[in-house]
Amino acid sequence: MIGSVLFLFLGLVLLLLGSNLLVTSTERFSSAYSISGFAASFFMIGIATSAPEIFVSIESALQNETVLAVGNSIGSNISNIALVFCLSVFFIKRKNKDMLLPKNMYTGMIILTLTLFILISFDHLFDAFDAFVLVIVFLTILFFLDRDEDKIDSHYKESSESFSLLKISLLSITGVLLLIYGSAYFINGATQIAILFGISSYTIGLTLTALGTSLPELAASIQSARKDRTDFIIGNIIGSNIFNIAIAASLAGLINSAFVNITEFIRDISVLFTVSIFFYMIIKSDKIIIKTLYSGVLVITYFVYIFFIFG
Repeated sequence: MIGSVLFLFLGLVLLLLGSNLLVTSTERFSSAYSISGFAASFFMIGIATSAPEIFVSIESALQNETVLAVGNSIGSNISNIALVFCLSVFFIKRKNKDMLLPKNMYTGMIILTLTLFILISFDHLFDAFDAFVLVIVFLTILFFLDRDEDKIDSHYKESSESFSLLKISLLSITGVLLLIYGSAYFINGATQIAILFGISSYTIGLTLTALGTSLPELAASIQSARKDRTDFIIGNIIGSNIFNIAIAASLAGLINSAFVNITEFIRDISVLFTVSIFFYMIIKSDKIIIKTLYSGVLVITYFVYIFFIFG
């Protein structure tokens, strides 16, 4: 038990260091090459913070636990919005600053989630065919992503120290490695503790593993909030949620198929759709009190939801 707690602590330290490096490198890259903050964070931070989910999914599938990968993807996406995004709102320096939402990115996230719901609801099975369909939908989403976000991104323009591509790359790689190892240590400790209490694989994936693999998103989003880069926060959340389903879950389905408890699945996917709606409402609201209130309600609701599952 003591060893597991030490793993948790070491994981948190590495996550904090890695997130700071990753956000800094993304900011420099976006500024140096005049790339939209949404696009830069969608790909750089979104993919990087989804790395733990991807590794967990592959490992789970190889151990014939693909259902854990499905639960992890859904649980991570719920956690990304209800916990990561909402907690980040409290760290934003200028809360009166408008949050802007790239509509194609958000729509793509909803479509991908809806596709997963339809595929699993049809035969209660997640397999290679489902994974193939999700990848096709994902590629279609990428094709239709907004490329005209200059007017949006100008909202976030800041003077920035010029970094060479080599330095940006080194910062990014170091940050990603620290995030991966930090998540691995945290998940290892949390899973060992959960197994001692006899918790099922799906529940571990939906809650503890999902929360653990969402820590990179949380660390990166809080760092972005401290820099007042709400475009990075939103791009990170949407990007991560899309990659969790399209890449992490799909890889598990390609490796190994699994039957999914449809009752639990419908319950959890319904929660994901609900928090996604609140995500939209928080971003679009122009009232500070509404953003804060909705964010607080979602954080509390998330922990009630977790308590309900374990109960």
